[in-house]
Amino acid sequence: MIPLIFVGIGEVLFDVFEDGYETLGGAPLNFAVHAHQLASQLSVGQGIIASCINSDQRGYKILDSLHRLRMSTRYIGKDSNHPTGSVSVFMRNGEPGYQIEAGAAWDYMTDKPVLKELAGQSSAICFGSLAQRSSVSCNTIRSFLQNAPQAIRLYDVNLRQNTLTGETGYSREIVAYSCQAATVIKANQSELLAICDLLGIFCPFDRDLNGIRSRMELLLTHFPAQAVVITRGADGTIVLTRDGEFDLSSSIKPEGTPHPVGAGDACSAGILFGIALGWDIHTTMELANRMGADVAAHASATPPLSAGTLNFAGARLRALNL
Repeated sequence: MIPLIFVGIGEVLFDVFEDGYETLGGAPLNFAVHAHQLASQLSVGQGIIASCINSDQRGYKILDSLHRLRMSTRYIGKDSNHPTGSVSVFMRNGEPGYQIEAGAAWDYMTDKPVLKELAGQSSAICFGSLAQRSSVSCNTIRSFLQNAPQAIRLYDVNLRQNTLTGETGYSREIVAYSCQAATVIKANQSELLAICDLLGIFCPFDRDLNGIRSRMELLLTHFPAQAVVITRGADGTIVLTRDGEFDLSSSIKPEGTPHPVGAGDACSAGILFGIALGWDIHTTMELANRMGADVAAHASATPPLSAGTLNFAGARLRALNL
């Protein structure tokens, strides 16, 4: 079996919480960490992050963290003119709000031959909206996607708006391009409604389950994606594929107080892991939900996956190899 390469491309940063606690973050990095945990521990490949940092204290902490996780840092560029990214995280009624600092190093991720090489080797790619806010990183991400036609490309919509100052980290053009480039479109329930409005995709149905499915069908009509995944928090996850397969799975409740930051990124890693290995949708989403619950049980967005999750994925791999 050729080793699988799962790439997260975009922002790397530190989430800074209200009590001053800092934790490694950024959706593409979170994705890559969780994909690497699965792929490396089950001996099927690796997860890789492509981004940009400054040679400042936070930048070195990111490199050190990746080294300790035995992850490659080859595809993390350096920018001396902009600081390593940071995001202030505000918890309000159990939901996170964000203040994302502008002009971060990851806004200036430049295209290099080493990235073209990685793109050609990639099995699956996770990308989002936020890292496309700057023309420099936007052009780099789009070049990467164009150089990886063989890869499964998951667009994790992640519509971010600053809690304090109101700037959005997305635009109609970014969302439209990304949906067009994606193999899989992933969003939460409120983002599904927002992107349909943003793109002028009208749906006359209510916001119940039938309305959600109708909007998912419309996305598959407008874009070439093979599947749409909608996360609904405690209500579970919905998947609709181009051949009409519809999967509604229940969420797995984490033990203790839930910490939602990063749970969706772990879910993305599970989705791409299952698809890359040819698993059926229901098994793939069970893994994704397990991974999301693992992360939601911790304050960190990148905790170790549980033994239960690794055993589940390992048992599925062994069953397929029999």
